[in-house]
Amino acid sequence: MLTGSYHKRLEADLTRWVGEGLVSVESASAIRQSLAREGGFKLPGLLGLFGGLLIASSVAAFVAANWEDMPRLAKLGMILVGIVGALLIAARLEGKGSTMGANAASTCGVLIFAAGVALVGQMYHLPADWPAGAFLIALGALAVAVLLRSDGALIVAFVALAGWSGGRWIEQQGALHWPFFLLFLPAFWLALGRESRFVHHVAVLALAGWLALVPGDWVTGDFDYGLIAYGLAVSCAFVAVGALALDRGLPPLLTAFLPWGLAGLSVALCIELFRILDTGLSGAGKGGTAIYLAYLVAAPAVAGLALLTRERRFAWTLAAALLLSLLIPVVFWSGGAVTLPGKAIVAGLILSIAIALVAAGAAGGMRRLTGAGSGLFFIAVLILLWQTIGSLLDQSLFFLVGGAALLGMASLTRRLVARFSKAPGEPA
Repeated sequence: MLTGSYHKRLEADLTRWVGEGLVSVESASAIRQSLAREGGFKLPGLLGLFGGLLIASSVAAFVAANWEDMPRLAKLGMILVGIVGALLIAARLEGKGSTMGANAASTCGVLIFAAGVALVGQMYHLPADWPAGAFLIALGALAVAVLLRSDGALIVAFVALAGWSGGRWIEQQGALHWPFFLLFLPAFWLALGRESRFVHHVAVLALAGWLALVPGDWVTGDFDYGLIAYGLAVSCAFVAVGALALDRGLPPLLTAFLPWGLAGLSVALCIELFRILDTGLSGAGKGGTAIYLAYLVAAPAVAGLALLTRERRFAWTLAAALLLSLLIPVVFWSGGAVTLPGKAIVAGLILSIAIALVAAGAAGGMRRLTGAGSGLFFIAVLILLWQTIGSLLDQSLFFLVGGAALLGMASLTRRLVARFSKAPGEPA
């Protein structure tokens, strides 16, 4: 799906290229027409989608109002008729080429099925096992997603899978739920071929949710700040996969790892900065198998980003930022976090990571990286102003040295850019 920012940037580029004689007026017009056909606003399909959801809501409200007065067979019949009717309508609309209408109808059918699972359990007083119900919903939604190529059904499948895995994790007091992948992998494979960004992001979030459960029961059990290292490693791996996918033109689903990895990285780094400035929280934290495994995955992922990308200018800078992120927990584990030099090192590393993200975004033309780095930098400065490093004099010296270093880097970068941008034969 083409975004508004992409359209604006391409329009500006086409105008400039035509003015410079790089692209003919006819070619620019053909490009604009092609993009209009691809990214056109499909109003009839959207209206059909919203209309189908309103009709489904109307049916649900009617059934709820008369539910107690209906016999069981009538209830079951209404559920089955609703499911079959919605799916038949979806198949008919798909045959007529109304993709969004078919998606709305099939999604409506899946939602009726989900409600039916809960209602049948209520009617027949089946044992309360909501994770099993989530599994049945995921199974049905995945079947509809395969047969009717429904993006809505696939989204419901991912959400139900996350509920199934999370429910079993709670029941088993933090034990890993490996059966999750029996349905997740086929669903992920389907999502690889879909164009919907919503499907892509939900798939990535479902995987991220399962990964968040790997360290064990940290929700109701004792939370340990060593888990932030696990979050950093997973976030670094997500960023590396997403950036590599963008550079190499891999399936669009894989690029959805980038924004969520950047979000997790920024949150984890801010927590680490807040921790190291607080004497009561600056302990090393416990290591564990999950943390070491996450590092074993993150390190090769970052190395792959540095070695396999075609645009090395942004890749090496981004890889450096990720490696610095992975080094921060090492300072905590070494015991240096409780000393003034250790606090200054971690604060300096986090500011350096922010600058590296901005530089990588500028080099690769990736606004997400520039925005994430800028946001991290300003939040880190606010945290440092709130929680000082040592005395106020130490804090002032830290900012002075950092500012001078950045000004020196800006001057050096400006000279390098001016030098390498000169045409051959021009004086340096």
